[in-house]
Amino acid sequence: MNSFRFVVVADSHIRLPNDEVDAYPSNALMVLRNQFVVDLCNRVDAAFVVHLGDIVHPLPAEAGHEAAVQLAASVYEGLSHRVHFVAGNHDIGDKPDALVAVPPVTDESYEVFERYWGAPYGSFDVEGCHFVTVDTPVLNSGLDREEAQRVWLEDDLAAASAAGQRIFLFTHYPPFIRERSEDEHYDNLGEPARTWLLDLLATHEVEAVFSGHLHNFVYNHDAGTDLYVVPATGFVRPDYSELAAIAPEREGGRDDAAKLGFFVVDVTEGEHHIRPIRTFGRTDENDDLPTPLGVALRSDWCSPVGVTLRHGWASMVDFPTSGLDEFRRKTVRNDAPVLALWEARITSIKVPVGDLAPAEGALRLRQLAGRGMRFTVRSAGIPTAGTLETMTRLGADIVRWEVAAAPDTFEQVLAAVVAGVVPADVDLAIAPIVPVDPLDTSVHHFVASGFAPEGDELLSRWLGVDTDGVFAEIVFRVPGSGAPGSAVASAHYTAQAAGRRPVVNTELPRGAESRAFIDDQAVADHVAEAVAAAFDHPTVAVFLDMFMDHDRSYYPRHGLIDRRHNPRPALHRLITEAAAGT
Repeated sequence: MNSFRFVVVADSHIRLPNDEVDAYPSNALMVLRNQFVVDLCNRVDAAFVVHLGDIVHPLPAEAGHEAAVQLAASVYEGLSHRVHFVAGNHDIGDKPDALVAVPPVTDESYEVFERYWGAPYGSFDVEGCHFVTVDTPVLNSGLDREEAQRVWLEDDLAAASAAGQRIFLFTHYPPFIRERSEDEHYDNLGEPARTWLLDLLATHEVEAVFSGHLHNFVYNHDAGTDLYVVPATGFVRPDYSELAAIAPEREGGRDDAAKLGFFVVDVTEGEHHIRPIRTFGRTDENDDLPTPLGVALRSDWCSPVGVTLRHGWASMVDFPTSGLDEFRRKTVRNDAPVLALWEARITSIKVPVGDLAPAEGALRLRQLAGRGMRFTVRSAGIPTAGTLETMTRLGADIVRWEVAAAPDTFEQVLAAVVAGVVPADVDLAIAPIVPVDPLDTSVHHFVASGFAPEGDELLSRWLGVDTDGVFAEIVFRVPGSGAPGSAVASAHYTAQAAGRRPVVNTELPRGAESRAFIDDQAVADHVAEAVAAAFDHPTVAVFLDMFMDHDRSYYPRHGLIDRRHNPRPALHRLITEAAAGT
């Protein structure tokens, strides 16, 4: 097959510019924001575009519905690509749900959608791949058209599967947002349709499903199928701002413009790759994006540095939604950091071993490893039997085990690891626990880990303990006040002389214990220097410590993304430097 790409947009919610602007001023921008999206799409060499539904905001039962559809049609007429529209709940009516007052789908509610956009389900082929649009609001409705779609979809997928085609599905409602056994709520499919659809995906080995409706990114994996929920182009669902640790953006989080965007999907031999494009709610086609579109679309670059994830990367958050889920509380995983990692093509991730002891954490690691992410797991102290068991169980999904140890326990650490059963393809790395400021002779409440890049007495002591080279890698520390370029070079030569491979933890700049470091330019420059050093020394594993802002507790400082999980200048700098250095 020839490689190709397609574009997926969702939840444009086009409405007349004067509609409810007193409540939400950003409503006046829906048309302009989506015209900007159309302009970006026209700059992408894509085989087609799919819109995942909620094309307009007024519901079919509202008087302004068709006028909004006419306006949306004038916007999307500007697309130079073939476009396929999926039916959303704002387009044809909601899924059946006795706990929500919005009218559900009826045969009559399809009239405007079908007149403007065509059939609510169908399929087409490109380069040996089979693409299917599914009407999800109708599921569990009991309408004759639900049964007709069921019969058609089962036959269509069976034929594509028998022909050996790769299959991709497009829906408005995601089947689930956390796990397939979750209770029904406003944001997922109810039973029995959910299990029917998921079983159908597994039977025919569907490669990926793209859904909308949440206005936020979510990634899941079920029985061999990747499940993506695509960001919105119009506005952000404000209830999902509960995922952030700080106050929401404008309009209670609804106008958190950094979260707006769409996906470009590259399909290659046996693989697909997600290229997230953030629009930042831009409305002028002449506006520049922080990450140029040409850079975001290039397939020939990847970040040469990894990151340490100190904040949760698979955290579950319980949150209420007044109105939409008045009588239910959803549990949602915060996948916004994952989107930022994918955006910057950061594939090397460092996480604490405690994240992976629970089954849910281990499952999440396995799912992300399946999307190409390479995990380093860090533990501290003499490895316990539980830690050794976790490392053995996860061996196939991790690339490195980094052990931070107090220098007076080096012998016990080595003995514990030798006595355990660590998979042979997992690299072992050692890092001494040291004071944050080694020149301070007072009592130390704060510690870090890593040898000095130029070598030190601690490294000599370790090499005298591990004479057989059980730990093939040694970890060096570059404090935030240090120079990553010279430190990485020193670590390279020090490790080479010791017959080991180097891992370098490059801390982002920090101030005093109680004073926040918020100089984004300095952080971006520090990141750029680390990226250049990683390119200059490709055998060194370089990690930036840390990824997200540390905005409370001790040593507060800016990272690559903020506490709303939106990019800082340092993330954009990493992207441009990584692309330029490839």
